[in-house]
Amino acid sequence: MCARPDQENHVALMQLHGDLRHAQSELQSAQRAAERLRVRFTVEEIGRHAEHDILSTAQAAATGLHEYFSSIPRQPVGPHPSDKLPAPELNEAQVLEAITDVAAYMRAQRERFLPISAALQGDQVGTLGAFFSPRLLRTVRVVELASQGLGRLEVRPTDHGYQSLLDFTHMASVTFEDVVVFNETLTMRSLFHALVHVVQFQLLGLERYTALFVRAFLATRWRFNVPLEAHAFELESKFAAERTKGFLVEDEVRLWINRERY
Repeated sequence: MCARPDQENHVALMQLHGDLRHAQSELQSAQRAAERLRVRFTVEEIGRHAEHDILSTAQAAATGLHEYFSSIPRQPVGPHPSDKLPAPELNEAQVLEAITDVAAYMRAQRERFLPISAALQGDQVGTLGAFFSPRLLRTVRVVELASQGLGRLEVRPTDHGYQSLLDFTHMASVTFEDVVVFNETLTMRSLFHALVHVVQFQLLGLERYTALFVRAFLATRWRFNVPLEAHAFELESKFAAERTKGFLVEDEVRLWINRERY
């Protein structure tokens, strides 16, 4: 059981969004499969020839899902959390300056935390081996700050409104290339999420990753609307649902890169 998300808990809120996106994707796949059945066979043929156990399970699942989603009240569209933030109006030179500042900060924090970091433990490597390459699992390093936390980075007053990008107060973890710093107790799910970002860093490189993140943040004004972050939550939800099956995160990230979804 997880804590219920609220306006103050952005991480839980994005986990909700990630789980819902994953459910939507799975439901769309089920809908396409059902449509293929509908086109090829009549309901009488399915009822007469289908294996009883499989048909009963499918009917029960569909009925249960219909009852669950139908019970969720449709709420009027309210203000998005990003609406509370002033829209920064940066010219291209200022955007490039912001990207440079953030990239420099990420690089400096990696060097800061690397000496006190630790390798993954054997049980962590064993669980995550079906999702990440052996090389990544050997080289990544973690730091647990517990109650200390990263907090907020002090930036120059001339940053023109992108200070909140570097506020890590509510983040469960922050990934600095191949070094992951945990603000909260490390769990397998939060570790998986962080390692998705490690893969993104490896495939995109620090400069491109930072540029994509900063530009998306400035456009949406909410960290969790940034595609790099949204994809990590989506894959985290998929991991929670398919923990025993496994899938390659690198393939998923490459697909998004090739389709220019970041």
